[in-house]
Amino acid sequence: MLTSQIVQERGSPEQLILGTEEYRQFHSYVKDKFLPRPHVSLIFHFEDRPTVFNDSEIRLESFFVVPIISHAVILGFDGRMDTFVVNCRPTVFSKLFDIDLSKSTAQRIKLSQHLFFPLWRELKTLENKHSRATCFSKFVKTLTPVYTPDAVDQLYDKIVERGMNTSLKSLMDECNASKSTLLRRFISRTGVCPKTLMRIVRLNQLWKSVRDINKKIDFQEMAYQGNYFDQAHFINDFKSIIGETPGSFFRRNLNDVRILSGTQN
Repeated sequence: MLTSQIVQERGSPEQLILGTEEYRQFHSYVKDKFLPRPHVSLIFHFEDRPTVFNDSEIRLESFFVVPIISHAVILGFDGRMDTFVVNCRPTVFSKLFDIDLSKSTAQRIKLSQHLFFPLWRELKTLENKHSRATCFSKFVKTLTPVYTPDAVDQLYDKIVERGMNTSLKSLMDECNASKSTLLRRFISRTGVCPKTLMRIVRLNQLWKSVRDINKKIDFQEMAYQGNYFDQAHFINDFKSIIGETPGSFFRRNLNDVRILSGTQN
């Protein structure tokens, strides 16, 4: 059985960490969707590594970063798993590690062996998720004791917090920066355009709001809550990102999807 524990870290001093997750599994098989999330995730696998199913099967590395992806992917876990995940603000991550996320077309980005292998090795010796979170936090502080947010960070936070109910133009106006420069830097430091991030944020919030999938879901009401033009717009956007219609998605057992996507209640 796949289990996970999530620790929220919002407001951390280094501005990078949004939260941490721990996944454990013992000799069973799980295969389901990993849904797009509005942040990047640093993944550290200490036991057996999962497989991503795309055009071909790819066994994932021991450590890497998952950028913001625009479409759901299929993950398979088999055997013994001990995985630690650090969810990060993409705008801070890209600036801190000097990575242009717009140049990544893959569903994962390989990390520097020189910088991250010693960290992976130290994290592997720690069995407590809180100890691992503390270890990673110390690692970040050695790179940058103080981080000063800029207009790109501000726009990212505004979209995540208010993008579901506020227009992109209004959010960008609040950042007091050149629109063209802000847009170019935003794409470089998140890997997606603001509108794509808003779509992902909107679907994530709607998906998390569904507490009881055994009850009949009013998709028209969901479309209204998400500020879609109409129900057809909602269904098309949902299918484009999740890979299936809302009716099909919510009819099946979503426990593993919730765990893999860090949205279990």
